[in-house]
Amino acid sequence: MKPKHVEILKLNKNLIIGAIVGITISASSAQLFAQEEDYLLTTYTVIIEYAGFFSTLFVLFYLDNRKNKATFRADLIKFFSSVGISEVIYVIVRWGLGYYLQTLDYDPSLATLVSQLVGWAIFMIAVNIVAKMLRLYKN
Repeated sequence: MKPKHVEILKLNKNLIIGAIVGITISASSAQLFAQEEDYLLTTYTVIIEYAGFFSTLFVLFYLDNRKNKATFRADLIKFFSSVGISEVIYVIVRWGLGYYLQTLDYDPSLATLVSQLVGWAIFMIAVNIVAKMLRLYKN
């Protein structure tokens, strides 16, 4: 079994890679939906971001944990529970700030990026706290 700090670093690495994928496709899509109403633009970019983020995250989690079949299912449940709880916090911050910035006539890409970065900083803190509480990494 790997030391806890190695597993936590791997978790954070995977979250960062997933976020980069999600942020990139979401910010790019903001220009595509720039003519939509503010609430629709924000909603569309959040959905697109989630699709990229969770797809990437699941693939990375699988690749990192596929050899440990005995605990894979339990770890997957704990992993997505910690991410899911933190995502509730993230989406509230992300959507609320994104919408607010849109109403202030920020450029759609900039509003998307700023709301993602602020939400993501809060998300990273939350996901690490929840992973520790759920004892995702036991040793």
